[in-house]
Amino acid sequence: MYIKVEDAGFFMYTVKLIYDLESPDSEDQEVRDYLVENELEPKYQGTGDYEGRNSELMQFGGCYLGKHLQKIGAIQRHAVETEILTEEIQKHLSSASSNGLTSEDDKRKEVVSQLVQEFHEHSVFENAENGDLAVSLDEGEVVAAARRLIAESSGF
Repeated sequence: MYIKVEDAGFFMYTVKLIYDLESPDSEDQEVRDYLVENELEPKYQGTGDYEGRNSELMQFGGCYLGKHLQKIGAIQRHAVETEILTEEIQKHLSSASSNGLTSEDDKRKEVVSQLVQEFHEHSVFENAENGDLAVSLDEGEVVAAARRLIAESSGF
């Protein structure tokens, strides 16, 4: 999902939520659910081409959606942090897979999911030189936590 804020003049602004229909982002459904739960209905809604992608556009008045933008932004940031953590954890587990860590797809997905939850609350996210969000995890800690989770699930 892409958020675009446009100046509408006289201290007014328009907020557009743009969803890529062919490659949905992980936070899209959670944002949609948030809008429904808070009974937030777009002033305009439609589908079409946006920057070369088949997209759905929801347009809101800035004052109408204003106080909800922070929550929507938090949903979006949490999704990005989760994606970054998942990638970092998978990288560490892949480099350690020769050390006896499971490579079974179902088990690995479960372990990665649990590790993401475990490390998320203690992780420090920073902006990389290119402006992207980044995280750095100690490989030894990730591997040790994975081994612990595998042992716990095996009943040892």
